Amino acid sequence: MRDAVGGRLAITAKLNMDDGVRGGFWLDESIQVAQWLEADGSVDALELTAGSSLLNPMYLFTGDAPVREFAAQFPQPMRLAIRGSRFLRSYPYQEAYLLDRARQFRAALKLPLILLGGITRKETMDMAMAEGFAFVALARALLREPDLVQRIQSDPRTRSLCIHCNKCMPTIYSGTRCVLVSPGRT
Repeated sequence: MRDAVGGRLAITAKLNMDDGVRGGFWLDESIQVAQWLEADGSVDALELTAGSSLLNPMYLFTGDAPVREFAAQFPQPMRLAIRGSRFLRSYPYQEAYLLDRARQFRAALKLPLILLGGITRKETMDMAMAEGFAFVALARALLREPDLVQRIQSDPRTRSLCIHCNKCMPTIYSGTRCVLVSPGRT
């Protein structure tokens, strides 16, 4: 990849800090992989994530599990199976919920790191930068408010309207969007 882009583009990779499933990656293993990536110079930055979308999807997203909305995307009998399963478990939501794990990577690496995980406030962004993270990543909040970054730049007290309901997740099958926003409005 580096040969193809030269120095014109940064090469980033997304790395699970832990998979949240038995037999998956955990912090110590993932930190080792990050150190190998740093040592071989193959990436310019790592975006730190968590979870397995196939085995435990809510481990990454945290918050309420939109079981009914997910089930509605599938035909019967899968719909009943999803509604009756524990596949979509809920995990408590908090701002910057991956920060504690990401701090362990920050302590072990010099490589620029990208923090993600429920970052919606300017204070959190500033704190992440002060702790040595090179960037923060936003996703769900931008589905609700594509202009959120510009609004925060204009007024640092701006609060995201995203309520972390995760009802955007099932829309991956029909065009990812915030279901609480009418087209053309926020």
